[in-house]
Amino acid sequence: MTEIERIKQEGWLPEKFWDEEIRDDYLVSAEMKKIWAIEMDLYREVTRVLDKYNLRYFSEGGTTLGAIRHKGFIPWDDDFDICVPREDYEKLHRLASEFKDPYFLQSSVTDPEYGYSFMRLRNSNTAVVVKPFTHARFNQGIYLDIFPLDNATMEDVAPRMDKIKQLIFKNSAYMRKDYPEKSANDLQRIKDYLDPNMKPIDVWNEINKVAVEDNHIDTGYWSIIVSTIFAPSKNIFPKKCFDSFKDIPFESISIRVPEGFHDLLTIYYGNYMEFPPIEERGQWHSIEFYPEIPYKQLYKDRFGLEL
Repeated sequence: MTEIERIKQEGWLPEKFWDEEIRDDYLVSAEMKKIWAIEMDLYREVTRVLDKYNLRYFSEGGTTLGAIRHKGFIPWDDDFDICVPREDYEKLHRLASEFKDPYFLQSSVTDPEYGYSFMRLRNSNTAVVVKPFTHARFNQGIYLDIFPLDNATMEDVAPRMDKIKQLIFKNSAYMRKDYPEKSANDLQRIKDYLDPNMKPIDVWNEINKVAVEDNHIDTGYWSIIVSTIFAPSKNIFPKKCFDSFKDIPFESISIRVPEGFHDLLTIYYGNYMEFPPIEERGQWHSIEFYPEIPYKQLYKDRFGLEL
């Protein structure tokens, strides 16, 4: 039984969910619906554990925007993000054994070749292909991103993120070192940043050391400092935004958004209720998704790799 067959059998998504449809002048394919279903299933699983141990968590970024503006996924988006205050993030990390196959809580501790800077919950009975990291030997199932919230100040968030960016480049070089079709950019990244004596766990530890530098003081702000996706000015939020939460409809489930979602989304996006131009509505992640094939099978058949 594939994961899609299992989810359909469980029945928590209505039959009409699976159909191709046009949302906000954008065609959402039946295949994209399968990806969304896997990601919502991952959310249900990670929150099962978070709720069991009374740990705090909130939707993050585009997931929050989707909940508020679309009551579900942004039609042209393909990921699902949550954020967790550092104390609870570390508790969740220690609870990795709570997740049973096919679920896998991934970090450089639980998966030594994994070179990202934050945890992910993966479904091992699915697959993604992310070039040029196809030959990095870690779990490559479809995932949900889990970001830690750390203390920061307006003055130090930018230099600390710059330090983390350089560390991320090291892991990026490490993960692409065995990729057989390296571009000029790949080769330059490897030349500039690959340290043969440093493993992803070393970089993971260095990143988190920088991330928690302000956690001994109450700065009044939180930041997702381990991620450099957004500019620093868009990555620092008043803690009061997270004082409480709301359960918001999201497709046919509900998700937990911060009470201060308006301020958060304004920091991220400005006028967040305004849609981007039609020509800018599209998937911006260079990822291939396979919601019905286990990653080990796909990588063996396609790349000849035993993961």
